[in-house]
Amino acid sequence: MIYQYTGNPFTDGGIWAICEWAEKKNPKELEIEDIKRSISDIIPIYLTEAWGKNLFSVFPNNAVTNPSIKDKEKRLKQFFEELVSQVEPLQDAGNCISCGRRDVKALRNKSEIPLIGSGSLINFFPSGQSGGDYCPACTLAVQFSPFVSYACGKLLLIHSNSEKVMHYWAEKSIKDIRRQISVNSYSGCFDEGYKNPVNALFHIIEDIILEYDERWVEENPSINMYHFTNYNQGPDLDIYRVPTPVFRFLAYVKQLDQSSEWMKIVRRGYFNWDKIKEGDEYKNRGNSVYINLLKGHSIVKYFIDKKTRHVYGDWELIEFYLKEVRNMGSKRLDTLKKVGDSISEYIKDTQNIKRLNQLEMASNFASFRNQLRFIEIDRIKRGYKDSLFSLEDFMEDLFPEGNIGWRETQDLLLFRIYENLHNWLVAQDSLKSELISNEEEETGLLEEE
Repeated sequence: MIYQYTGNPFTDGGIWAICEWAEKKNPKELEIEDIKRSISDIIPIYLTEAWGKNLFSVFPNNAVTNPSIKDKEKRLKQFFEELVSQVEPLQDAGNCISCGRRDVKALRNKSEIPLIGSGSLINFFPSGQSGGDYCPACTLAVQFSPFVSYACGKLLLIHSNSEKVMHYWAEKSIKDIRRQISVNSYSGCFDEGYKNPVNALFHIIEDIILEYDERWVEENPSINMYHFTNYNQGPDLDIYRVPTPVFRFLAYVKQLDQSSEWMKIVRRGYFNWDKIKEGDEYKNRGNSVYINLLKGHSIVKYFIDKKTRHVYGDWELIEFYLKEVRNMGSKRLDTLKKVGDSISEYIKDTQNIKRLNQLEMASNFASFRNQLRFIEIDRIKRGYKDSLFSLEDFMEDLFPEGNIGWRETQDLLLFRIYENLHNWLVAQDSLKSELISNEEEETGLLEEE
């Protein structure tokens, strides 16, 4: 066996690129002939102008990107042939820092392995040596990593411990390269017009989930994105990590068939979405929903629109988000749902829209807490037999951190109220509009008289 998962993003990306190019189901099936055939295909592609520009950011000063090298095709073939001749099957151990299963034949620098420094910058390497310890097989795999890189200002590389994620992403990338070949028009790495890496990352993940029919909720992958350049001057790297619970939540959106509702929530994360022009302008605008998901911050407020008293999704969707992503316990969720249902019943029974207004307008913890107290006092006067909540509910479930995080509780209660009273609230708005219309008509008649 030549290849298996290493944990190195450039090596693994290249391995999956070879695998998809050779039409093999997984890296363990790759044989040396598959690699040789793939090399014969990769060379003419890399020698095109568009791919050469991308390679400047991946392998500076290699046979393609070094302007002083004249016979680029010959030099590139020699480089690949030398690596292939040294490829060995996986062993029990080795000193390669990528696979750890083979021994190093020669030290490598940044013209062969991105982001490891050049031979003259020995501070990049252990023990003051002049390069990185990569075996020929891993070095060879890395040369294919541009095939699964994504153009996003800089280049973007997806890496996951999930074979399904890696397989489907490589499949999409290779499909784009084959398209370039079929139309004889080369544009370089897969490019969909994204320049914002966070937006691109979620676009890629959501596309994979939607396009491929898998039990994604059970996959539990870890996904990292490396947004990088490898120029001689100014190499750069930003790493974005997608928590497994966030992936599971995105998969659950598809399972519930709530993708359209989720996209409405996402759009609310763009500043002034209604003013964004048609086309692809949104791709490169920051999105606070995506950013908060990566940072582990709450996105509950994006599930509701207080101005229109409208919710996006349903309680089942927001409950899964709270359990999976926010790690909220079932007991607390049950309490929030119960209190939301009780307040909904009270508002409808009493026709007390004013109280809903006050719950919405509460701007601090003390004010919001008082509104709940006023509702409970009024319920007691009206003979409601059950209490709105117990002291334990208040302390442990509604406001477990006191005045910290009370906004999330407010948003969740309003979500449940809006969901329960949607039809009733619509009717109230319609009645209010009718009353205003009648008043305007009467005022007009009086003015005419």
